[in-house]
Amino acid sequence: MAAVALLAGCATTVPARVTTFQQWPADAVGATWKFDTSAAQRDSLEYREYADMIRSGIGPTGMVEAEAGKPARFTVSFSYGVEPVQVRIERPAYDPFYGPWGPWGYGWGGFGYRGRGGMGFAWGPPYPPTWTSTTVDASRASLRVEIRDARQNGQKVYESTAVSTGSGDSIPQVMPYLVRAIFDRFPDTNGQVRDVTYEVEQRR
Repeated sequence: MAAVALLAGCATTVPARVTTFQQWPADAVGATWKFDTSAAQRDSLEYREYADMIRSGIGPTGMVEAEAGKPARFTVSFSYGVEPVQVRIERPAYDPFYGPWGPWGYGWGGFGYRGRGGMGFAWGPPYPPTWTSTTVDASRASLRVEIRDARQNGQKVYESTAVSTGSGDSIPQVMPYLVRAIFDRFPDTNGQVRDVTYEVEQRR
C-alpha cells in the first residue's frame, strides 16, 4: 500500500523500506573514509553522480573523506539497480445503488446533498465501500551501501539497503530519497527495518 502514492500517476511522495545491519565502532567520528570503486565504476558518469549524493549523506556522520591517494580507515562501496515488478493495490468499488452517485445520496453515512435532480437532502445509509484488488506494473529501485573498517582487517561494519517501489523506472529521480533513507538515522539500530516516506521536492 505504501507504493500507491507513486502508482497514482503524478507522485507526490517517495516511500522506501530500509534494512540496516551494523557493528559501528564508537571511535568513528573524525575518521577518514574513501570510496572503494572499480575502474568501470570510476568511468561511469551515472555512478559518479550517485557517489556525490552519498558523499553528501556521509558528511553529517562526522567522518571525513580522505584526500586523493591517501589511506583511509573506512572504505565505502555501493550498488544500485531497478527491476520491473507487479504490485497489487486495492481501490474502492462503490455499489451503484448506495454509492456516491446512487439514489441514496452523495457519500456513505450521515446526510449528504442529493446532487442529482431535486432539492433538499437525501439519507445516505452508513454502508462502507467494497474494495477491489488490481495488479499493476511497477518498478523497484534499490540502493545498497556497505562500509568496511581497516582497523578490523577490512571487516564489514555497516550495511544498509533502501528499496522503493513506484510507477516509473527512472532511478535518478528516486536515488536522492534512497540516500536520505539510509543516512537519516545513521548508523541506526542493528537489524532495524523501517518504512519512511519523503515529500517529492519540486524542481524549478
